[in-house]
Amino acid sequence: MGAGPLDEQEGDQRGGPGGEVTPDGELNGMGTAIEPGSLAGAVRYAHEVAGVPVLVTEHGIQTADDTQRAAFIPAAIDALAAEAGAGTPVLGYCHWTLMDNFEWIFGYGAQLGLHEVDRETFERRPKPSAQAYADAVRSHRGTPAVQGG
Repeated sequence: MGAGPLDEQEGDQRGGPGGEVTPDGELNGMGTAIEPGSLAGAVRYAHEVAGVPVLVTEHGIQTADDTQRAAFIPAAIDALAAEAGAGTPVLGYCHWTLMDNFEWIFGYGAQLGLHEVDRETFERRPKPSAQAYADAVRSHRGTPAVQGG
């Protein structure tokens, strides 16, 4: 191979052949890094750009390992609450999603839900992450969500 800039990246753990970035740390089911604080950063950015309060309408994690989801949810909500406390106006938060569902790209294989669904009997069972979400919401109940204007 030649000695161009892309060749130099081959030894770099974050840069792969062709310059793609390989994420550090634990990965979710879609292959991206699990970063609970990214929600707070995205909300702050959206408010800075748009100048209006932000309503989080869809936020979650695709993973077959529910312990990842159960750890991710409270960390993301805590960071979001801290961002609201710092003055970013947050109207509310809606978790995605209640049940494992059909995703257009991944079909029924993607697992985003707080409840699993038996596709034969349609029985729904809560995963441990459902309790983690309930506990996180309960811990922030009464916390002023909308700050600033």
